[in-house]
Amino acid sequence: MANTNQTEPSPYTSQFHESLEALPKALSDLLTSYSGIPKDAQRDHVLKLRNEAYACFPYPCIGTFRFIEFDLAAHYAYKEHVLSPLKQPSLDGAIEPLFLDLGTCFGQDLRKLAYDGALVHRLWASDIEPRFIDLGFKLFNDADKLPRDHFLCPGNLLSPSPEDKLGTLDDKVTILHMTAVFHLFSLDDQKTAADRCLRLMRKDTGGPVLIVGSQVGSTVPGPFQRQNVSHDYSHKYRHNERTWQELWREVCSTDVWKDKIKNIDVKSKLLKRTKEKDSESGEITVFKEPEPGSNMVWQMFEVWVTFW
Repeated sequence: MANTNQTEPSPYTSQFHESLEALPKALSDLLTSYSGIPKDAQRDHVLKLRNEAYACFPYPCIGTFRFIEFDLAAHYAYKEHVLSPLKQPSLDGAIEPLFLDLGTCFGQDLRKLAYDGALVHRLWASDIEPRFIDLGFKLFNDADKLPRDHFLCPGNLLSPSPEDKLGTLDDKVTILHMTAVFHLFSLDDQKTAADRCLRLMRKDTGGPVLIVGSQVGSTVPGPFQRQNVSHDYSHKYRHNERTWQELWREVCSTDVWKDKIKNIDVKSKLLKRTKEKDSESGEITVFKEPEPGSNMVWQMFEVWVTFW
């Protein structure tokens, strides 16, 4: 796989927005109709929960309110391949879909699915940090709507421990979502994570099962170093379309999987993520073609796996 030829490690810089000008319309509508939080109380509610979370987890995605965007709903595959099968009633004899939101954080994407009509008993989530699960229930005010035992914690892709809660769903998941997960790992750890994802997927559907999500990518793929909140430098890996496909094909060709997987179809798009003003929805995220040589773009992906 190619290198980005990064010359200097990327230093950690704190990213924190003191205030929130307005909520995205999609989130405000959900908080009104699903969470029962009046519009005039929503901004203060979100700000309070963000500050509580940032005191424990000073991550840029929390400091800059990235968590108030619905990344899965913005994915090009959302309506047809995620929401639609999760809304449809079960047919006699048919395998019922099961969705796992891996690395759920506040669980915002799972709540959006529930709000959009997905059947709640099909929805599961996991994270390595239980405080995120608690904060999510406080943020969305929905302890009476979602089964708490469907939130698996700790759920660690890299953990070999039999105590890790992800084992609850081994061989059961038909739609696995993960956004902003793989770009946190080195290439070797990504291979371990991909293998763990395959173990989660249901094998007896008679058709393809889906791994879907988004992550930071690069038009010039390869390893890079980044300083974290502890000011330690860690090795990460960013992909383009070719290297992302190579990763999955390599994992699927190992002795563990080569005789169990009939077909692997890996699709992805590299996009420039920008903010624009919208008269109805306020500030919205739009996706455009990236400039050549961009070393930090947004990569949406689908990985379709068919088992023998």
